[in-house]
Amino acid sequence: MNSKIVEISGNELKKYQHEVLKIAKDVARFCEKNDIVYTLSGGSVLGAVRHNGFIPWDDDIDINMPRKDYDKFVSMFIKEYSSEYYVQTPQRDPKLGLLITQIRKKGTIARRRYDMENENCGISIDIYIMENVYDGNFLFNIQKFGAIFFLMMVSGNRAFHNRNVPAELERLEHRQVNHKFLKKTFGSIVGIFPTRLLINCAYFFFKMCRNSESSRISLPTGRRHFDGELFRRQDMCVSIDHKFEDTHFKIPANYTVYLTRLYGDYMVIPPRSEEEHHLFLELKY
Repeated sequence: MNSKIVEISGNELKKYQHEVLKIAKDVARFCEKNDIVYTLSGGSVLGAVRHNGFIPWDDDIDINMPRKDYDKFVSMFIKEYSSEYYVQTPQRDPKLGLLITQIRKKGTIARRRYDMENENCGISIDIYIMENVYDGNFLFNIQKFGAIFFLMMVSGNRAFHNRNVPAELERLEHRQVNHKFLKKTFGSIVGIFPTRLLINCAYFFFKMCRNSESSRISLPTGRRHFDGELFRRQDMCVSIDHKFEDTHFKIPANYTVYLTRLYGDYMVIPPRSEEEHHLFLELKY
């Protein structure tokens, strides 16, 4: 293994999970104190329901927020926690080419593939925005196709700028890259566009609908993108408390619909061959 690549498992993974959990507790307490709506997201909901905590081989905590609560959260959290955390948003750090927000612990380093040269790369949790979605088909389709198109553009642009990621890292991550030549060619084309411009275009379509009472929401930056992350508002924005490790977090009240959409039969433990590998280019607590 390349000596510059750090892979964590066992007790080291538990240590990392402990640090991530502390960040998530601070964020949850802040949200509850300031009446900001949030729930756990994706694999963190799965971990809560299936394991009462982290998925044993997982290393992160993800959070969802409705658009209006996210906007309130970012401005307020930066003011109150600027000495402890760096809030890394797509707009503040466009060079990373990320479309999600990360809350990074200052004084730590958890450098991954996408922030090889990033100064603010502490241990982090991810925040995903639940965007309002039009109820009418015409505007819905404009929003959807615009969001999907610029997701692809930002992804290709990021791949181009990360083309010097160590090959050993990709091998250890067991990444299966289909149509690699086409993706490389596409990346070289969209790589000429300023990343900030592409991110701004993506966010124009993400938050195009300003109706915070629309019947549906979408998480366009989620693992299944716009259509695969399309849910009824009442299924995602109404929450319950659920045990997670030594604390409780809010999760969607109708988590069965959410988890089934993302994972199918979500209570089935996958084989070890499908467990994720947690790799860093640099890691310091």
